[in-house]
Amino acid sequence: RKRIRGICPHFPWHNHPTMMESTPLVSSKLAPQLLLERQRALKGPGVGKAAHLIKDAVMGHQDAPYEGYYDPYQNERSVLLNKISLICGRLVVRLKGAVKFCSWVLFMLTFFEPPPWCRDASHLFVDGYGHDLFNSESSTVKEYGDCKLLLDMHGTLEDGEETQQLYPSYNSMWLTIYQSKLTELACVCFISLYMVFEFADDGFDLRLFFYRGSHKCWIHAVRCFGLICLLASAIVDNTTINPFLRMLILGTFLRAVQKEMWTFMKMIPEIMLPISLLAVTVTFYAWFGVVIFYDTREGRTAFPSLAEGMWTLYTCVTTANYPDVMMPVYNEYRIVALYFISFMVISFFYLMNLVLAIAVNTYDESIEQRKHYREQLSKRLLTEAYALLDHNSEDSVSRESIMNVMTILNQDVAEIQGLAADEMAIMYAILDKDGSNCISLDEFLGFGSVLLIKLSKSSDYATFVETHLPSIFGSSFYQTLCKSVKSKTFESVMEVILVLNAVIIAAQDYPVLVGQNVIHDVRNQVVVGNSNGHIDAVWEGAETVFTVVYVFEAMLKIMVYGWKRYIESPRNVFDFFITVLVVLASVYVYYPNTYSNIRLIEFVVMARVLRLSRLIFAIDSFRVFGVISLDIIPAASSVFLVLLFIAYSFATVGMLLFGGVISHDTNNLHHESLMEADDFVDNEYWGNNFNDMFSGMNVLFNMLVVNNWPNQASGLECATGNKLLVRLFFASFYLLGVTGIGNVITSFIINAFFQQMNTSEHR
Repeated sequence: RKRIRGICPHFPWHNHPTMMESTPLVSSKLAPQLLLERQRALKGPGVGKAAHLIKDAVMGHQDAPYEGYYDPYQNERSVLLNKISLICGRLVVRLKGAVKFCSWVLFMLTFFEPPPWCRDASHLFVDGYGHDLFNSESSTVKEYGDCKLLLDMHGTLEDGEETQQLYPSYNSMWLTIYQSKLTELACVCFISLYMVFEFADDGFDLRLFFYRGSHKCWIHAVRCFGLICLLASAIVDNTTINPFLRMLILGTFLRAVQKEMWTFMKMIPEIMLPISLLAVTVTFYAWFGVVIFYDTREGRTAFPSLAEGMWTLYTCVTTANYPDVMMPVYNEYRIVALYFISFMVISFFYLMNLVLAIAVNTYDESIEQRKHYREQLSKRLLTEAYALLDHNSEDSVSRESIMNVMTILNQDVAEIQGLAADEMAIMYAILDKDGSNCISLDEFLGFGSVLLIKLSKSSDYATFVETHLPSIFGSSFYQTLCKSVKSKTFESVMEVILVLNAVIIAAQDYPVLVGQNVIHDVRNQVVVGNSNGHIDAVWEGAETVFTVVYVFEAMLKIMVYGWKRYIESPRNVFDFFITVLVVLASVYVYYPNTYSNIRLIEFVVMARVLRLSRLIFAIDSFRVFGVISLDIIPAASSVFLVLLFIAYSFATVGMLLFGGVISHDTNNLHHESLMEADDFVDNEYWGNNFNDMFSGMNVLFNMLVVNNWPNQASGLECATGNKLLVRLFFASFYLLGVTGIGNVITSFIINAFFQQMNTSEHR
């Protein structure tokens, strides 16, 4: 999407026929005016269908052909139905953002409602235990089930530490069961109402609403299925599958996620060959290992059977504990290194990288197919739209027809709505390259790109001083000030100040950095040894001076550049955010209060040093890298959302299977067997559990990082006594999350980086 500010001085706008006409700015449009404009625009032959085709060309996809939608201006049978369809169509466009937000609220509800495993926790205890504690008639149990009692339960841990959570969690249960159900029903009702508007927009015709063979058909079908199931679950009071239904509904509103998911599904058959070879390799080496290590320490611990040997080698492939497996037998027989090294070379260095290569190649092919499809779709639809608007077959489309189409698109497409008359005139002038006041086919094929241009008025970038204090703005002093603030010298001075600030912070934290014995007073001042704890006025004064300088810098830039231009720079936004944090930290230091959070203040003070990153991007190579990274991150969001959906699904399953299993509660049926997991207990992995969604997502993130995940699995294996279930859970997530989506993310970043690099070099 391009942005054009003001008017290009090199283009002959004053001679262009469009700009010679009067095009007053329409600042506000009432609904009746919109309807009248629409009626006038649709009087032109072929305008309605052409606008629909152009919309699909601009968006790069086609939910359904023109015949799959109801056209209220082509149906003269029912005036009332046409009006309802027209009004509901406008509501569908206007409420699109709101209904997507509502779907996100529904999705996030799982993180803040009482977890399903503890709404009735009787299965975690022996019969009869907690009869008085879990009294179903108490108000707490009615509001939260058993969750509030368990997650708020504190006691003494195994190491003697007192007043600690017996069921570790993120303490994110902010809603009661009733509040969760009420929020869910509200979201379901709003999304259902939105679908009623979509149904009305299609003329209450089920054939159009579920137009056979179209993308719109399965989207509406999946969405209806999810909403009906959520309503049914509320009626029968069983919310087990609700998180999956919420995710399903959200997915129907995220087209980019659908594309990435489809790419991932196509990739699965391609990577099955190296995965199959990996399975064969693991099986053969496990068989070999069971035989050669029989009746040894290695055999008893890592290769007691074929299944255990396969699991041991599988964890080695993930690089989680390779040396730990090899070292016991390697210390006695160096020759066994050949066994483990050959296995890792074949499985990890070859087959796993082969999976990555296939993933990269498949993703590149998918990107090319998308690009080709979009280009072909755009060309086909625009050519068809051009034929509809070329009424006399003269190989030209009149300005009136183009403006009529823009009027319809302005109302129907949320991405380009809100264009004023003068903005549409400028877009027409850009489209009419030769200034002939009519559009040829070659010019018309650029319609999609022109519509994505974002226009900005020069007046939007006027500063406060320029608008309200023109006499000061025109003064020589102010102009000199503006020139100074915009100069490289000003930036260089600020960079020097940043370096000095970093040096002073390093000097202040020197005792901590070198490992001296330090304490902090209530205002977070570092005190060495047994000092009297007074606040060091020198450091405090220096930090205050730097804070004032940063505030002064931000104020100067906002005054000179104006707020709109100021926030268009990511570096300015970052600096402003850090400055606000530092100011708040300073206020905290000076203002008398009883609240004290040393770690929070340390974090905020150290955040100033992050501003030094601007020094790195002063180097051309780093700046290009930073620009490319900023371009990649928004585009990568869809791939990361696929990973989020997979982690969300596994975390939900984890709560259902393993919720409440990890705990310090000695009355819990699983506690005694959990204590047998030495690696889990010794490494204090208690916080890695599935007691709530945030904890479960953290466990899965640890799995993505790979290291030491078998320790987590061993704890659940001992606690549940079901090795097969636990291993199947973790192996499945590793294959989907790490091997699957992880490689998709790698492929995307490689593809996007070199594409943006080529674009940057071209610029």
